[in-house]
Amino acid sequence: MGVQQVGPRWATIAVLVVGGLSACTAENPSAAVSDPCQRRVDASALAIDVSETAELLDIAIEICDTLSAFESAFAQHPGVLGFSTLEVVARRCLHSSNDQLTNASICGQAPVIALTGLPSFTEDAGTDVYTGVALDGRAVELTAEAGTEFVRGIPADLINVADLAAQNDCNELSELSERWRAEAEFDESGTSSVFAHAAQVIANHVGCSI
Repeated sequence: MGVQQVGPRWATIAVLVVGGLSACTAENPSAAVSDPCQRRVDASALAIDVSETAELLDIAIEICDTLSAFESAFAQHPGVLGFSTLEVVARRCLHSSNDQLTNASICGQAPVIALTGLPSFTEDAGTDVYTGVALDGRAVELTAEAGTEFVRGIPADLINVADLAAQNDCNELSELSERWRAEAEFDESGTSSVFAHAAQVIANHVGCSI
């Protein structure tokens, strides 16, 4: 899924933020220091202390109004994140115990929800339960027990979609979406329909027409 190798320091940060950061830092700090979103992202990307880096990353997610703003800010630091910015944000919104972060506006945006899912309607649902939206608008619950593969609480197929979106691979996104749409006609579980809808939402976010 295009995951970069991580060095010891950044591997430790990856554990803290559940997002995975690479061993590289940006060569050129951003000049847009007046923007609070960019300033926090700059500080996180350039911090030396591991715990400070993770803390500043969470603050950046809280302060950045939109996923697009967060992504634009991190574009000034190529190579820092070992995963797509969308996946990093989704994992923090999904796993953080900080209510201020999980209630941040960025966590309520459609591409983030496409990865994190809706609140589960199963009581005491664990991390391997995902409630997605099908093409017809139904809420469909996917579980590891029923065959969906998860990677730390997110369906593995959707992580692949996020990676493709980060690479602007519209052709592959389109092929996946078409395959899932075709399978949805015969998939009574609703899994293919949920994946097709999520792919559409994430593709729209990056400007892919599928």
